[in-house]
Amino acid sequence: MATQTKLKRVIAPFLLNIQKCFRISPRGICLISGAPRSGTSALNDWLGSQPSVATFPESRILVSVNAFIEEAFRFKNLERDRSEIEKLARHLIYDYYLNSRVLFGKKLIVEKEPLEPIAFPSKNYQQFILNMREILPDLKLLFVIRDPVATIWSMSRRTWGESLTTPESRRFSLDEYAENWRASADIALQIPSIPNAYLLQFGNLVNHPESESEKIFDFLNIHEGVFFQPRPTSEVSFSENERNRILQNVQPKLEELRLQGIANL
Repeated sequence: MATQTKLKRVIAPFLLNIQKCFRISPRGICLISGAPRSGTSALNDWLGSQPSVATFPESRILVSVNAFIEEAFRFKNLERDRSEIEKLARHLIYDYYLNSRVLFGKKLIVEKEPLEPIAFPSKNYQQFILNMREILPDLKLLFVIRDPVATIWSMSRRTWGESLTTPESRRFSLDEYAENWRASADIALQIPSIPNAYLLQFGNLVNHPESESEKIFDFLNIHEGVFFQPRPTSEVSFSENERNRILQNVQPKLEELRLQGIANL
């Protein structure tokens, strides 16, 4: 085992150089997104266990490129060169992946980027999705939606901001978490009409892992994959008043989802 590890350390830089010189990268790319704590990590971990997949969970390269695009297109001369700017942004993304890891044998890059206010202070989540689809025309979007009470409970159990250069640990109010879930639900409502996008109702994946895994494999063109294995989640312990407050906050959006057949969250 020690000999194999040493051999990998010797070979890896050589393979990285070949990869970068000849720009050898997987043909497919997928973005996992949705509200934070909605199951995106579980989905990323599962897909990352497939031999043909390389995952880059929250690398922040897409967030950074999105900020660059937003700033660049404020200026007329750069906006006029939109296609060239987007081409540069596309190269930056793939160069990052090619420089980060040996990707030989991988057919698909999977990036996970939840929609949360630390990464997106403007909270313009829809524009992020639109920008990524514009920059990466072949991008497949795997959008996750989960029960709001469970999602918000999980959000409230952690602090935010540790990934920043200068960490600023933050927590948000239940109303702010509910606002975030509603913003993600707005995007979820649009997913069925978007090409190369798949709306994953997390309840379907947990309750019907084999059939839902097959649908995702078909969407991502993964062959002979290992099915998703549900894992225990933390018990929701909101008080009755807190739960009622959350449900009152998100009920109109839940009704909109239900009317579109999106109910197994």
